Amino acid sequence: MTSVLDRIDRVLAAVTGALLAALTLVVTFQVLGRYVPFIPRPLWTEEIARLLLAWMVFLGAAVVLRRSDHFVIDLIPRRVDARVGRLLQLLVLVLVAAVSVVLVVGGLVMAQGGLTRVSTASGLHRAWGFAALPVGGLFMVVFSVELAVRVLRRRPLPEQASIGASGAPPRPDAGGRDAATGPDEERGR
Repeated sequence: MTSVLDRIDRVLAAVTGALLAALTLVVTFQVLGRYVPFIPRPLWTEEIARLLLAWMVFLGAAVVLRRSDHFVIDLIPRRVDARVGRLLQLLVLVLVAAVSVVLVVGGLVMAQGGLTRVSTASGLHRAWGFAALPVGGLFMVVFSVELAVRVLRRRPLPEQASIGASGAPPRPDAGGRDAATGPDEERGR
């Protein structure tokens, strides 16, 4: 199952990158159309940029969830024992799954309503933009369940990008230790 999810993760990451490239091109064309006289001023670029941004955000959110690349303020989990830390991780993943289910359900309602509305300049149904919510939310549900199973099986999660007490990621000092680690923590107190 993990290999299937790995493939899905790679495809989503590639699609997200392609969406970013397309968004950059569309917005660049829009700006050039405003200020360069021989480039026609396109009316559809703002709507397409919004559509691309919505898909990029929600698919990208699923990718960074699976890779644990969201920023995490983990002051409490670092100060408790491993069992309580796992329970906290599990609680967070259950909450993420619950919010993702809300995205799926609410997004389906919005997408269904968007079937009756058409964007003026691009001629696309608004449902195309709203569909990013349930699709991205569905991937987030699947990935949060996968991560929760890993926590329950005591398998490590991907390394998280965390912010320590100083507000910056921990940096190793010259001795290779974490610079945020104080002398009491080094002695095991």
